[in-house]
Amino acid sequence: MEDDKLKIELIFIGKPQWEAGWPYIGFNNEELIENITKHLNDTFSEIIFHPNELITTYRPDLIEKIRSNLKESDGIIIFTIGHYGDPGIVNAGIELIEFKNLPIILANIIYAGDHTFIKIYSSVKHKNYRLYATSSQDFQDFDKYIDIMCNLLRLRGEKIFLLATESKEINWDKVMELFNPERKKILKNYPEFVNQIGTMKNESFEFFTDLEGADQAHPWRVNADQYITNLADTFGVEIVRGNPNQINQYYDKVNKADAEKIAQKWIDEADDIEPTEDTLINSAKLYLALKNLLKDNNVRFFAPDCGTLLLLGQLPAYPCMAFLELSKESIYGICESDTNSTISFLLGLYITGRPGYVSNHTLDLEQKRVTYMHCVAPCNMYGKDKDFLNYDIMYHGESHFLGAAPRVKFPKGEILTTVKISVAKKKIAIRQGKILKNVKELGGCVAKIWVEDDVDTILQNYDWETFGWHRVSFLGDWKKYFEVAATLLGLELIEEDK
Repeated sequence: MEDDKLKIELIFIGKPQWEAGWPYIGFNNEELIENITKHLNDTFSEIIFHPNELITTYRPDLIEKIRSNLKESDGIIIFTIGHYGDPGIVNAGIELIEFKNLPIILANIIYAGDHTFIKIYSSVKHKNYRLYATSSQDFQDFDKYIDIMCNLLRLRGEKIFLLATESKEINWDKVMELFNPERKKILKNYPEFVNQIGTMKNESFEFFTDLEGADQAHPWRVNADQYITNLADTFGVEIVRGNPNQINQYYDKVNKADAEKIAQKWIDEADDIEPTEDTLINSAKLYLALKNLLKDNNVRFFAPDCGTLLLLGQLPAYPCMAFLELSKESIYGICESDTNSTISFLLGLYITGRPGYVSNHTLDLEQKRVTYMHCVAPCNMYGKDKDFLNYDIMYHGESHFLGAAPRVKFPKGEILTTVKISVAKKKIAIRQGKILKNVKELGGCVAKIWVEDDVDTILQNYDWETFGWHRVSFLGDWKKYFEVAATLLGLELIEEDK
């Protein structure tokens, strides 16, 4: 629908054609404006670009007309294409920037609008506007920044389907069902574990579960109303609460034969397999259950509190392989109901076109490397319609002999850009390193990669209260993209390794 298209106002500031000034007397402003507008329409055909009359002096009637147009717009691009000393054109630019809190690109054509560009930017740079400034001789160089702004605008309207419980009650029968596919192996190799579980059940043991936001993964539980407001105001994203009890209901309706086909596909794809086939079938059933649940709720980004739900018996199987398979279909699950990681993932996906790797991490101060690790990663880390990364299927890391988790094999030598957003504090952390190695070691999560980075500086700059432990990593050098996005979103950028 035409009315549903994003609308971006184009504002041009310059000199009258026959005034003395830059670029030169007789410069054809209209030809440049037509060329820029045509290029934008051709390059971003799904966006409505509305060019306004060229500002060549301060005219209150023209400024008011442009303000009226801004009320119906999603973003602004201001092109400075000339100057001749009239302070009115600078004042006009400043007033239009201040009029409405929209993302703005201030784009200067070199040897033309430099005087105007620098005066405007110097006047507004400390005022926390969502404004990114750029300058080039070639207006096509601005495309990458315009693309980022458009993708940020497209992000608005997305929903995070949050599946978290408010009860600590344990369904021990469901917990015990997690062991059944591996029971023979467990009885043979870890008989004391079975005895311990029986004791815990009889003693009404209670696992630690965070229902107050005490740990880093549940920022949405702390000052919840303000968190939801910040998420909506900054990103245009909404949290929708789902009922985690529905997962078991959908799981029970899955046809086992369908799940067996999925499990066999995983067996054929994987390089190495540790769990039993029954464990894989249960994981496949959960994949089909989650797919149907998400389809019925019309969402494709979901954040289940998987660890808590497993401990309480509200998840019938480990979700790691389900996450992997869903990611192939551009449906993404983010572990532990971590909404800060979810919005970090969403931001990265929209501006890079690639899904991220949500992970914990360790800092090896002797070997000067970070280990990023979790029990799931997308295998389509290069983006949609690209080749999948190879993977093994192993037991879940912390569970040691339970569940099924993909150990995705990351490409060595690639740059890895790692970020984390704090919705509450309106900040984004960023660091960047080079992948050294995929690691097969016990302890912590099963999928581990070593990344070369300045770990000493990361530790000294670490702000746990703001960013917690989880980070979200994207294959490739995307640092500039995140810097531009942070500016257009009004986020404070924190370079953790600088």
